[in-house]
Amino acid sequence: MAGSPVYLFAAVLLGAPQPEGSGDVLRIGPGVTPPRVLHKVEPEYSPIARADHVQGTLILQIIVNEKGRAVDITVLSPIGFGLDERAETAVEKWEFIPGRKDGKPVKILATIEVNFRFPGLPFDDKAERQRTAFNVALQSLKRTDTSPTAIDRSIKTMQDLCSQEYPPAMYLVGMWKTTGERVTKDPEDGFVWIQKAAAKNYGPALYELAVHRIEGRVLPMDLDKGLEEMRQAATLGGSQAQFYLGDLYEKGHGVPREVDRARRYFRLCAAQGVAVCQYRLGILLLNAPDRPERDYVQAVALFQLASEQSLPEAEDIASRETANLTPAQSKWVDTLKTQLVRK
Repeated sequence: MAGSPVYLFAAVLLGAPQPEGSGDVLRIGPGVTPPRVLHKVEPEYSPIARADHVQGTLILQIIVNEKGRAVDITVLSPIGFGLDERAETAVEKWEFIPGRKDGKPVKILATIEVNFRFPGLPFDDKAERQRTAFNVALQSLKRTDTSPTAIDRSIKTMQDLCSQEYPPAMYLVGMWKTTGERVTKDPEDGFVWIQKAAAKNYGPALYELAVHRIEGRVLPMDLDKGLEEMRQAATLGGSQAQFYLGDLYEKGHGVPREVDRARRYFRLCAAQGVAVCQYRLGILLLNAPDRPERDYVQAVALFQLASEQSLPEAEDIASRETANLTPAQSKWVDTLKTQLVRK
């Protein structure tokens, strides 16, 4: 609904600098005529995104096939709040004039930038450009079929973002320097960048500092300060920190053993879809003395979720306990599985 008083939608068809096309899929470039949009279906805001006035830029990678349809849609830089799914569903309905090479229709690899905005509300364009550049580069580096040229380009993007003091890039480049991965090894400088990212309250960097303080590596051992930083990282949504604290309080390593607190931390990372957190929370619920039925059913739902991610230790328990469920409990499990993980 372009022009709506509630939000603005814009989409732009771009080239695909990474990853490289493969097989019969080509990229926009010399000798290749890019596809052109004939008809767009514009996505609507999801209810939660509309209610929270969520704004952002979504990057989708698509292949426009010889028939002028978008296929193999991949989210390179998500927004969340249901907007990614709304955009994918809309783009599937788009119609294109196919790209051509030597006069013949061909499959073209391209990206689409979708901008969700609320008129009149402030928006930090610079921060959003940094976020999307980081996500696109990270996706390129994760792929196994990315060309060396595209890898070099993505590494440079990360280094540029690091120089701009964008916290995720500061942390990532810092980690690369400490290990010598992708860049020249320089542990001292790498740790400086990690500390700078932590100073900007970037969760993974806070987690890294906290581990060093708790275990006395690089930094002097300081359990209290390390736990404070670890809790801060967990509060910021860091699943590594949430799991670390859950494990710490379950086992009582250096802190009093507190199973209830361990459950709370495991529940946080389980909600993010982390299989090992789902499994560990399931174990605590399953083995609790005098457990109520709701905890048992929730444990089975968690084992099934972890099993669906092929976590070996969860698969046997999920199979065994699922066989013991009543029909009513099975329905309850199915309902819980849609509620236990945040989308």
